[in-house]
Amino acid sequence: MAKRILFLITIFGLLAVSALFAQEKLQKDWKPDKIKGTRFIPYPPYSGTPYFNEKFVLGEIELLDGTKIGNLGIRYSSFQDELIYYNTDIKTQIVIDKISLKGFSYPDELGTKRSFRRQNFDTYLQEERFFEVLSDGNISLLAYRKVDLETCDTSYSKFGLAYMPAYHFYAWSAGKGYTSLKMSRSSLLSKFDKPSQKIVKRLLRKNGIQILDEATFVQAWNLIMQNGLSINF
Repeated sequence: MAKRILFLITIFGLLAVSALFAQEKLQKDWKPDKIKGTRFIPYPPYSGTPYFNEKFVLGEIELLDGTKIGNLGIRYSSFQDELIYYNTDIKTQIVIDKISLKGFSYPDELGTKRSFRRQNFDTYLQEERFFEVLSDGNISLLAYRKVDLETCDTSYSKFGLAYMPAYHFYAWSAGKGYTSLKMSRSSLLSKFDKPSQKIVKRLLRKNGIQILDEATFVQAWNLIMQNGLSINF
């Protein structure tokens, strides 16, 4: 009888030690001292999507101290401007504290790297936002991938509400802040004086670039930057 009791005590002791190791491993993998956040509360299921990337993709985050953590399943919410990652150990979606991040990146479905960085939007709101960096340099081209919740016809959504993209684009420099842009030829040309506009038109025509959408606007912007033309900013 005594041997049986001793055996049971040993088994329970081993189980307790095993559980302790498992808990330590969980905390180590989760990196609680690095990735700060709270559990994600799902949004109401209205029509449209509140996310810029609908599915979780493997990406990389950069923390405020410069630490980079890769191979995280991340998803960017354009609706609340927050980054969500899926913790596989606890099978929970976590909203990462925005103030702890410098930025994040991930490859899209075509393999193109999408890079976002946190910046202070220094208007009267004075708020921190994630901006996608479309082109980086002394003057950067940024996109704020905002999604709004708007009323709509009930034939589109039975709730009469839908998530609708409301993207905003900016030229930005550390010295001069933000200037709003539209992804159009006229908006781009308006940032140059009259003599320079002729040079820009000639440059775009020579390279066969017609500004028809966001992608061709970015292509034109990069070409202009490469040729060192001065923007009215």
